[in-house]
Amino acid sequence: MYKKQRMKTVCGFVLFAFIQISTAQNNNDITWLINQIKQHPNIIAAKAQLESSRYQATFNQQPLYNPTLETDIEREGNDNNYSIGLSQTFDRNNKQATLIDIAQSHRKTAALNYQIALLNKMSQALQAINHYQAVTKQNALLLQQEKQLEKLLALVKQRVNSGDLGQLDAELAYLSLSQGFGQSATVEAELKKSEAQLSELLGNWQQQDLTHFSLNDYQIKPSDALTKNHPTVKSAYSQWQQAQSQAELAKKNKKNDPSFGITAGKVANDNLVSLRFSMPLNLRRNFDSAYLAANQQVVAAESSYLATLRQQKFSIKASLDSLKAFENRYKKWRNLMQGNEGNLENLLQKQWQLGDISTTNYLLTLQQRTQGLLAGIELEQQYKAAIINYLTTTAQIINNTGSKTVLNEVSP
Repeated sequence: MYKKQRMKTVCGFVLFAFIQISTAQNNNDITWLINQIKQHPNIIAAKAQLESSRYQATFNQQPLYNPTLETDIEREGNDNNYSIGLSQTFDRNNKQATLIDIAQSHRKTAALNYQIALLNKMSQALQAINHYQAVTKQNALLLQQEKQLEKLLALVKQRVNSGDLGQLDAELAYLSLSQGFGQSATVEAELKKSEAQLSELLGNWQQQDLTHFSLNDYQIKPSDALTKNHPTVKSAYSQWQQAQSQAELAKKNKKNDPSFGITAGKVANDNLVSLRFSMPLNLRRNFDSAYLAANQQVVAAESSYLATLRQQKFSIKASLDSLKAFENRYKKWRNLMQGNEGNLENLLQKQWQLGDISTTNYLLTLQQRTQGLLAGIELEQQYKAAIINYLTTTAQIINNTGSKTVLNEVSP
């Protein structure tokens, strides 16, 4: 009963979340973003590591030992002696099978590390886009406020000259405008910084690419399997499996592999045929300590996996709780401000022109309105950041509609 109710609650607020993110429907947004991300040097490096692990897996599928060709020629008096032989070491403990398992684990871990790199870079890019969109709105709002204050200042000057207002009203308008300049400069500088960050993450981005960029291509699907399916958790599990295979290989290395050989040749006028057998002896050096060390690595890898699993579980819970909190406040703010963004400004200007409110109260209320709208933009940014954080902690940024083509390239 609790799980059903929880599922309804999550689906409810997430549905509202994505409806409110953007009115623009652009199914190519995520595809465009993925194509940009794949060109980043960090992602290219991770892809190269993946390809390297694939080649290593192919190499380890080959037989462990190559045959050895041996030749010998010598002159003894008037006789020429020669021999040619072939020897082969045999993998009697099937170490090759264990090496294949290790290589497969390497390949799986590299594929998961590629997904993790992609996940982190996608998260950074989405947060950067979110910040850029918020700062762009703030910058537009403050520029609009500057224009309003400049018009107000012109009206104040006219009324001061006509004797309707005193010089103090003009001074108050000057002060409000100067404060607006400082705030606008700060936001504009932050906008330039945001653009620089986007250029680092998305080398070929253009302003029109992000004007209506939305997350509507994503569909959150709450599930209890999100924790175990996260690439970080799966990577830790893969490393645990790899440690087990390394321990198995260390156990097999305690037993040496024999070599057999055959040689044919001629000594003086006599034919020579010989058979050889060799086996290393673990008299001065054995592999017991290496085997014990490998077993301890298994214990460490298992504990690391369990710790990663636990951390991811609580990270998902925390991000979900945060998303609920911001969704609730953002919904209230939208309902509060809906249809009121421009009404207050027009009402204030009429009352001021009629003399119902003083210049001081007009400027103060106008400033409070601007601060309220700026706070709303910041709340929207935090709300979207909470959505992106939840998508990141659940790996739905890469395990979703918009990025399935990427995963097909790197399936473990």
